[in-house]
Amino acid sequence: MTLLQAIEKLVENISVTDRQEENIENSFGNLECNLLKEDSNLSVKRVFLNGSYERDTIIRPLDDVDLFAVIEVADYQDEWGNRPNPQSVLTKFRNYLDGVHDYKGKVKQDRPCVTVFLSDKNFDVLPCLNEAGAHYIPNEDLSGWIFTAPETHTNQLNDIHARRKYKVKSIVKAIKYWKRDNNVNIPSFHVEEVAINVFNNYDFTNFEEGIRIWFENAEGQLDNNRFRSYDEYDKVKNKINKVRDKLIEAKEFLNDNKEAEAIKIWKKIFNKEFPSIDTEEAKGFSKSLSEGSLKYSATAGLSTTVGSSISSSKGFYGEIL
Repeated sequence: MTLLQAIEKLVENISVTDRQEENIENSFGNLECNLLKEDSNLSVKRVFLNGSYERDTIIRPLDDVDLFAVIEVADYQDEWGNRPNPQSVLTKFRNYLDGVHDYKGKVKQDRPCVTVFLSDKNFDVLPCLNEAGAHYIPNEDLSGWIFTAPETHTNQLNDIHARRKYKVKSIVKAIKYWKRDNNVNIPSFHVEEVAINVFNNYDFTNFEEGIRIWFENAEGQLDNNRFRSYDEYDKVKNKINKVRDKLIEAKEFLNDNKEAEAIKIWKKIFNKEFPSIDTEEAKGFSKSLSEGSLKYSATAGLSTTVGSSISSSKGFYGEIL
């Protein structure tokens, strides 16, 4: 197994399965149905999924699934036309959902949303105030409402994903896995924002290059306002730069035809979900690549006997995915 094959396997290992997707859709349908009921007294006009699940950057084990419940300001404003207090809206949503048979005892407020805890996943329900065509959600301290444009972000990510040969979301998944496995406190949403900005400026040919480019350029794209404190922002920046340096070191090994050493570095960075590699096999493939005897086929993968020949290289070359 080569480094590129190992990275592809990592992405496969952390991606949700078809069965999990079906389960999420079924649970969403049930929640949507309950939120839209007239007798809920919530006056919800529309329900839609957003967040990492909707953008196809969610990873296993499942994180929270974000659900937006759109309400009209006219249905909630006071007699003077003021927006409602966020806490009063969240309390109304929490009390209603906790009264639904399927969710009894499984609902609590998790500021600034209401979370429904199911057996294998959680749904974060965010009341979304529609006012003059713009959307607002409760801010972190529940003192008011802040503008949000989740669908705009989704469109931006989808656009750069398509422009970069539909590989950006897999790169985002790998980085989200790294951050969660290493307790790196960069918001998942911000990982995507950084990816959009980085890959607007840089193209790449394969997952190794794409992940490395994200780490090489992330520091310049980090927004300290996305973090709870400057100290937290500084710690994240330092952790990212340490990985950047290790990935650059791994690339130097690849250039020197030492793929097995590069794989060891990637394994240390991505830990348990990065597949174990037969280093002797990796060395053999690297040697065959440099000699021009390495082949590839869709059924057999990399081989020295079956498939189309790959151009020889003294180091890591091209895209074998």
